[in-house]
Amino acid sequence: MRKPKKELLFWKILSNFWGSLTAIFFLLTFFKIYDLSHVLADITIIYLSILSIFAGVKEFNRWKNGKFLSNYHGEVFVIIWTFLIFTFIIFSAYDETNYKMSTEFTATYLSVLGIFAISRKSKNLKLK
Repeated sequence: MRKPKKELLFWKILSNFWGSLTAIFFLLTFFKIYDLSHVLADITIIYLSILSIFAGVKEFNRWKNGKFLSNYHGEVFVIIWTFLIFTFIIFSAYDETNYKMSTEFTATYLSVLGIFAISRKSKNLKLK
């Protein structure tokens, strides 16, 4: 395995771990199973920072290596976060007194979308 692939795999694993943990924290807090609202800002910053590093390393390798092909698809992240925000919005609309979406969650969703959009645009520019 070449070094860029090992590096990408490391950041992918780290990003998936923190992304999963962040989603679990949001779910537990939103559905009032366990209140983790006091750490949502911190875990969001960690996750989005690692995701940004992963996307940056991935795009750098894409532009540096002529035949770079990534097996990591950001669409999965976008689909998962979209499903979560849709679920949270539906529950909040149905019962606003018991379900409140945190601003950290909205920021996370919009950041994931932004990172994906920039990465996708970079990929399309490279393919031209």
